[in-house]
Amino acid sequence: MLQLQLRRLDLLCTVVHEGGVTRAAERLHVSQPWVSAQLRTLEKAAGAPLFVRDGRRLVLTEAGRRFHAWAADVLAGSAQVRRDIENLGAGLAGSLTVATSMAIGTYLVPPLLTELLHERAGAEITVHISEPAAALRSVATGDADFAVATWSDELDSEALHAERLWENPLVLAAAPDGPPDGDTITLAELAALPLVGVPAGVTFDRTLNDQLRSHGAGELTYVMRLGHAEAMKRAVAANGWNCLAPSYVVADDVDAGRLRSIRISDAHLAEGIGLFYRRTKFFSPLQDAAVAALRSLATPQGPGTPAVAGS
Repeated sequence: MLQLQLRRLDLLCTVVHEGGVTRAAERLHVSQPWVSAQLRTLEKAAGAPLFVRDGRRLVLTEAGRRFHAWAADVLAGSAQVRRDIENLGAGLAGSLTVATSMAIGTYLVPPLLTELLHERAGAEITVHISEPAAALRSVATGDADFAVATWSDELDSEALHAERLWENPLVLAAAPDGPPDGDTITLAELAALPLVGVPAGVTFDRTLNDQLRSHGAGELTYVMRLGHAEAMKRAVAANGWNCLAPSYVVADDVDAGRLRSIRISDAHLAEGIGLFYRRTKFFSPLQDAAVAALRSLATPQGPGTPAVAGS
């Protein structure tokens, strides 16, 4: 009975997403009359019409919007509960799925989770890397246990617990023999350099521009925009260009002599690191240990950077 009710809620969300009964039926591989019948059952249970027709599309009524929001939350919660129950008997093993933003998932999170795996042999750990907004969506839908992502006040995290853990200073990465001379640079000097940037509009780009404006500086211009820190660092090293990056992103390259780290002397630019999870989330022992490890990195944080492998 419960599975049938959940299936009806999933069907309603599919109709909303697809914009109509026909496309929803095609996606779910069921008949159109069956979809219509299930919607009538839901409307009877709700005691109000959930949809009205707008041309060829079905759109939600006011009651329908409220019902749809509740249905999406129930489905996300049920997915999370199923995963939680599977992990209850797993003890030190179990599973952990983390959603992260790009640089955090490449450089920060893997060393921490690798150390956790050494302590808990048999644990199943997965890290999904995407844009911060997508990482938060995967948590909201129950597909990930929590997210670790670049902090932005623009992120829609109302349905989630949002916790700013720490911030990492941004540095200018330079080629060993490229500009600028010296170990420090001002914002005015920075604007004159050949810079590689992230794609326009991504969270890191928006937060960087906000910080530049707060220091009275305009947006930077770039010779090229690249979608991953590894590609940016290679372009810097090969062409004598520069890029702004969190200190942990370039730490290994600086130690190996592939890049230089240049401090910005007249501005504090930083990337905030945030932890996000469902407010009703039940943490298994493995998941709880991962969150505790993340918070422990923030504990010694002052004006510097938390001590993590590779930073």
